[in-house]
Amino acid sequence: MKPGEIDTRRTEQNTVCFSGHRKLCPAEIPVIRQRLRQVIRESYLNGYRWFICGGALGFDTLAALEVLAAKAEYPDIRLYLAIPCADQDARWPERDRKIYREIMLAADETMVLSPCYFTGCMHLRNQFMVHHASVCICWLKNFSGGTGYTVRYAAACQRRIINLCLREPVSQVRIKEPSWNCTFTFPSVSANALTAHSIPLPVAAGKKWKNMYLRFSGKRVSGNRS
Repeated sequence: MKPGEIDTRRTEQNTVCFSGHRKLCPAEIPVIRQRLRQVIRESYLNGYRWFICGGALGFDTLAALEVLAAKAEYPDIRLYLAIPCADQDARWPERDRKIYREIMLAADETMVLSPCYFTGCMHLRNQFMVHHASVCICWLKNFSGGTGYTVRYAAACQRRIINLCLREPVSQVRIKEPSWNCTFTFPSVSANALTAHSIPLPVAAGKKWKNMYLRFSGKRVSGNRS
């Protein structure tokens, strides 16, 4: 490799993964796509070249489409599909199946983890993505379902978390404490260390987390401190 040249071979250090809810509010889709576009560009400029998607409906589909669209500007960007089972789209509407097949054809690499669906294959896919990435970009509005599991798992694995649904101008969101505390910190120019607020989140029925909050604390960024 030449000095300053980026190694495009897939490694954990140059790979991000996506996780988000399947059911999205239609009014939020333009915002999601705009934020995906921005974070993909920022990730690329920071040296990331591989983007792992699970191929599911909703956020996964939007993320995959935005990665493919970014190829027009960044030809060496790579889309990696981690498919939980070969029949993932068996019960999808035909329109969604068509988009899914187009994404699979355009992907740079595809991993199908099982020839057919089995209980737990989605969790296996989520763990696979986290293990092969150093950053998890998510659209997390509540901790129920697969997205909540994936983000908690990514936090437990000490991956960096970027939650695109936060209203603050967040570029780098990091897990500060163990995942069961659900505590995120973010750098902010306008906030100081005394600023803090909480956002209550719905909790999946029957889970042990009775009071689930995302707690945010702002810090001024100066010099090498964040």
